[in-house]
Amino acid sequence: MSEARSQQQVLVALVACLGAGCASAPAPVEGPVRPKWMPPVMTCPAEAIDQMKRMGLKVGDRIPVVVDETQNRPGSAHYKSRFVMSLPKVEEGELKDMSIAGYLYVASHRVFGRYDRAYVRYYENGKLRDFYEVSFCGVLVDPRWDKDGEGIIAYPGPERGTAVVQDSKGIIEVVDRFP
Repeated sequence: MSEARSQQQVLVALVACLGAGCASAPAPVEGPVRPKWMPPVMTCPAEAIDQMKRMGLKVGDRIPVVVDETQNRPGSAHYKSRFVMSLPKVEEGELKDMSIAGYLYVASHRVFGRYDRAYVRYYENGKLRDFYEVSFCGVLVDPRWDKDGEGIIAYPGPERGTAVVQDSKGIIEVVDRFP
């Protein structure tokens, strides 16, 4: 009988504790949930900021590019999630001899780009000699919708996992961390 009575007292104490709000370990605070259509979490290479400063770039600079140098032509462009080389559309400076490399991520309504390296070409006697890789950190933004966030506005492509955009141009914005 005393065992039943002690179980009953424990149960009453438990119910009272739950109703009054017992002190316990705080519940973990969760931040906003990342939407599934966003690119995966990535970090910029550690030496990217220093490398970009040497190239004359600073955070916030915007570089006009052909998003995928294999689609450097007028008209719409078709993209899928994959590695790409983007071609800066500049006339002078170190950027004119560079390809900026990274990954495209296709969502149903946008094409996102995360760029983490650049390949700089160098010449001898007017002929391409070789290239070297440097760290870079940039995201793709739409040249037509300046304040619309990252990524290029897209429409679903004819095949699953593809997207169609208005043209092959975009802007790579130099950042110090990926969103």
